[in-house]
Amino acid sequence: MTEMLISYANWISTDPSSTFKLKACEIIDAAFRNVTNRCFAKPYRLSKVNLGMEVLQLQLHSCVGAPLNGSSEIVNGNGDDVDRNVLIPLEAPYNSIPRGTWLKVLRALTSNDINSSRSSSTLRSVKAIASSDDEQWITPSNAAFRILQRLVTGKGVRTAQQMALDERDFNMVLHAYAALSQNQMHSAHRVMALQERTTHAPPLSAVAYSILLKAYGRWKDIKNVEMSILHAQRNSVVPDIVMANTVVDAYVNC
Repeated sequence: MTEMLISYANWISTDPSSTFKLKACEIIDAAFRNVTNRCFAKPYRLSKVNLGMEVLQLQLHSCVGAPLNGSSEIVNGNGDDVDRNVLIPLEAPYNSIPRGTWLKVLRALTSNDINSSRSSSTLRSVKAIASSDDEQWITPSNAAFRILQRLVTGKGVRTAQQMALDERDFNMVLHAYAALSQNQMHSAHRVMALQERTTHAPPLSAVAYSILLKAYGRWKDIKNVEMSILHAQRNSVVPDIVMANTVVDAYVNC
């Protein structure tokens, strides 16, 4: 994929028309989507997911001024020096990622295959998508939270208009945190806080509180079980059968 972007940058130096540039970007974007669709498809594998994250990073943050090894200068149609191996961003809207792709990433990062507690914390690291060149490795759940933030803010998300968020998007990330360990529950509450303050997100429901209560019950944390119930009451959440049973189970476990 890097070689493709280098070739694109070299071709841009010949000063093609806007129509041809847009068509070239469309073709390159289709190639990127072909790779990411495979990387974030079942069965989920950490190696595939990390390859997909690298491809997303490349498409989002390729930029002028990022020459690669062995580069040399050429002159474009305007007489300007251009590095032969520099990466140039694709034309809009292809310099962003389709919303559907982000949702595939979210499902992969929150899956049991990637978040399995049987894996060591080192093996469960994924490469973060960042605007800087600094390589960062974070947990899949933290990476998923960053994707969720993108879906909320629309940063790097290709869509015709702001779309309403699905409750399941938040609950996937919430469950990923709640299933890990008790010291990750502060991050689970960050997910709920993000949902609460996002105007185009659905309100917190019995499903979210069921996830929370199940986790606190599993760790015999009666204080936070009762705090979660009070929080649900303040938010006028009407318990469904699942939440009612989860409350009972939590008290029994505690």
